[in-house]
Amino acid sequence: MPSSRFFKWLIVEIIAVLLIGAYILIDSSDIYRWWVGDTRFVQSTEPCDLHVEACEVTLKDGTTLSLDIEPKEIPLMKPLHFKVTSAIDLPSIEIKLFATNMNMGFHNITLKQSAKGIYEGEGMLPTCVMGNMIWQANVVLNQTSQSQGAIFTFKTDK
Repeated sequence: MPSSRFFKWLIVEIIAVLLIGAYILIDSSDIYRWWVGDTRFVQSTEPCDLHVEACEVTLKDGTTLSLDIEPKEIPLMKPLHFKVTSAIDLPSIEIKLFATNMNMGFHNITLKQSAKGIYEGEGMLPTCVMGNMIWQANVVLNQTSQSQGAIFTFKTDK
């Protein structure tokens, strides 16, 4: 007959395996979304062309956020420089890019803080034989108490 020490170790091992399994199976971003809720997005009511200038949106909490893309012609299959300006202080901001009129994949770009309120990063858009793609850039600010974001739409010619 096994001793009580055997059963204590067995229980500890079972708990350890369950905790490791939970750690592997549960994604931390899922826990974050559960904690703060869904991202609250806003879109500019005024027309703006990212080919000409940076576009600006006022978030639900009153914070102004702007997105700028260089070079202004927004070429496909060439490096693009993304710049977000906001008064919110975070270590990084995420841009989720996707085409709205055709499946061109889902592209995540992480922008790192380069100065106070300025976030920058690099990315690239894939090419398409159809041309005239309409892209949506969702700028997501994951804060400790809430997740909010801005929607920017732009077109590429080729």
